[in-house]
Amino acid sequence: MRRIQSTVITLCGLLLACGFVVAQEQKTASAQEQGKPPALTPSAKLAAARTAYLKRVGGNEIAYNVIETSMEGWGRFLLTGSPEKADIIIEVSGPSEDGDVSVSSRTRTDGVSGRPEQSTTTSRDLSNAPVKLVVFDAKTKMLLWSGTENPKGGFKQKTRDDNLVQAANKLFTRFHDRVEPPLAH
Repeated sequence: MRRIQSTVITLCGLLLACGFVVAQEQKTASAQEQGKPPALTPSAKLAAARTAYLKRVGGNEIAYNVIETSMEGWGRFLLTGSPEKADIIIEVSGPSEDGDVSVSSRTRTDGVSGRPEQSTTTSRDLSNAPVKLVVFDAKTKMLLWSGTENPKGGFKQKTRDDNLVQAANKLFTRFHDRVEPPLAH
């Protein structure tokens, strides 16, 4: 008796699954008959895009300028002046202009004299935040691609700037290769 019940339950499950598959196929066929294109994947939307709005969302201008110059030189997308006229929105952010500076002060009592002594410490964080590139569909706000690249640090400002340029170039190259994969040799 239990074996018959388990067979009936299994058959009901299979029938339900088959019904679901048939309903999905009918829905897809119905959408195609009505002239609606099937939903595009993020990769397909990115490949179909022709216009882009480039937006700086934070950090200094170096990363943004590198990405902007690279986009203009590539010529794949026509850069627009407003997000309403674009197929995709590309947001660029990088590290802040200068590293974080922290100042701490403390007061302690000298063990010999018994007088309070104050000491102040100043430090500067020379590590860089990552360069970020985020690409959205302009109409649906669907995330199409995102990437980050951590620039190397440096003690001198020129070294940090040069490392930031290299990181932004690497990130742009990854985006470029995602949209237009290089030919295999």
